[in-house]
Amino acid sequence: MAHQRFTLTRGTPDEMDEMARLQWECFPPFARQKFMGCQTEADLPRLAERARDDMRANVHDIWIMVRDTQAGGRLAAASNWRIYLNEAAARTCDDKLPPGLAEGGDAEAREKAVKMMDEMNAGRKKANPHGFLHLHICFTSPDYRRKGAGSLMMKWGCDLADQLGLPGWIEASPEGNYLYKVFGFYDVGKMGGEGEMSGTFMRRDAPSSLGGGQQ
Repeated sequence: MAHQRFTLTRGTPDEMDEMARLQWECFPPFARQKFMGCQTEADLPRLAERARDDMRANVHDIWIMVRDTQAGGRLAAASNWRIYLNEAAARTCDDKLPPGLAEGGDAEAREKAVKMMDEMNAGRKKANPHGFLHLHICFTSPDYRRKGAGSLMMKWGCDLADQLGLPGWIEASPEGNYLYKVFGFYDVGKMGGEGEMSGTFMRRDAPSSLGGGQQ
């Protein structure tokens, strides 16, 4: 798929090192540590390998990549979508600690990450017991923000959810909240309390529910 200067493709295992580098550049230190499990850039190969392992283990774990065709195919944005087609699949949607925290490291950071992850897992499962499409992570290079790359990925995911008849779900940062609302997501609750780890649970109704009110 193409949109002006951008090309949208499904990510491959060979692209995960590039993805990990961009993810590092897009997020602040607290997110790198607590959600990526990366203390330094030396940890990025471990992040990339974890993404490859997830892709190999689950055909419904999909990375979408946006590249700038006018800049030699430079990676501009990426997103990870996870498809849970039914009740049995939805019960497997829990996130786990990244290896960098699970295997040791800062005990205080690990405790905070566990608390946040437990909250996200519980909220996700309660709201979507019958299957859903989860936007697990979405990020755009600072050089390409507000230029349409994020919208391309959101349209892809929302079109897929509609074709599958599934609701959508996001644990949204304050920065991403507006974009997600443009594509039909709405706030259903707060998460993380106050401060740097705060965010919003957001849902998008399945096609049969759209227009019938928020559930």
